[in-house]
Amino acid sequence: MNSLVCIALLVGLVALGDGIKLPASYSRCKTGDEPCLVQAITNTFHKYQRGVPELALASLDPLRIDEMDIVQGQGPVNIVLNFKNVDITGFKDVIVKKAKGLTANPNVVEMNLLLPVASLVGSYKIKGKVLILPIQGEGSSNMTMVNCDFHMKWNGGLEKRANGKEYYQMNKIKATFDTTRFYMQFTNLFNGDKALGDNMNVFLNENWEDILKELKPAIIGAFTKIFRAVISNVFENVPYDELFLPSA
Repeated sequence: MNSLVCIALLVGLVALGDGIKLPASYSRCKTGDEPCLVQAITNTFHKYQRGVPELALASLDPLRIDEMDIVQGQGPVNIVLNFKNVDITGFKDVIVKKAKGLTANPNVVEMNLLLPVASLVGSYKIKGKVLILPIQGEGSSNMTMVNCDFHMKWNGGLEKRANGKEYYQMNKIKATFDTTRFYMQFTNLFNGDKALGDNMNVFLNENWEDILKELKPAIIGAFTKIFRAVISNVFENVPYDELFLPSA
């Protein structure tokens, strides 16, 4: 889930670039003011989790993802897992731990957030093998992580365009996450065979640590792809200095 973490801040700030008046309670910061940025991101999640339509700020909790794929092609876990119409919840209670690098001349940017409980609920389709057992099914799913600690780091720089304004160009992104517990529940496994489905759900939750260890690279890759698409769109369309308070 790491690739969605700072959508809240940047989607909200797009409104500024469009010239729309921000509400008085909306937090803004000067570049490089990490304590202020930490609080601003926190406020965005906490105050505007249902979105602000007049500011084009989408719902942050739940955060809707139309499609997401997790493909793990080798090792003890070998699956193709497709999600559709997924709602991710938990961002309204986020604890922002770091927001570093959003300076006047940004290069490396880091963000670190902790979600006490993060859930991903939606339609799924799965086929493959988990540890020693085959798995297949299509239905509804709930994947929940407790104390989900996201850390993202990316680099880039400002580039001046023909309009004379500077835009931030993102390059490489790295992301990691840890959790103290990972719960999984899939309905309609094995074409609705209740006994097989119930046993598989028990097996998945009893072996969550081994399963998550194998799935982590695929999960990180899926969310990083989403993160890059959303955040790059903001940076490419809004001049960087318009995302912050004037420094003078």
